[in-house]
Amino acid sequence: MPDQVVEVTDPKTGKTKFVWRTDLLASKQYWVEWFTGLTQAFLHVAMKKQLILAGSERMDKDLTIA
Repeated sequence: MPDQVVEVTDPKTGKTKFVWRTDLLASKQYWVEWFTGLTQAFLHVAMKKQLILAGSERMDKDLTIA
């Protein structure tokens, strides 16, 4: 995470906060393309793997079966 966020200070209030280094919404048009076929690519890697999820309610059929 350290490379993906930066700490900025508001000049008016002096408060600091962490913000994303890159505007993620600017890449929104590519999100579907990036994730299409990702499950199959993950499952076909010929090595041991571990999938860590925040919740299983969004897993697709192939990941649920695997």
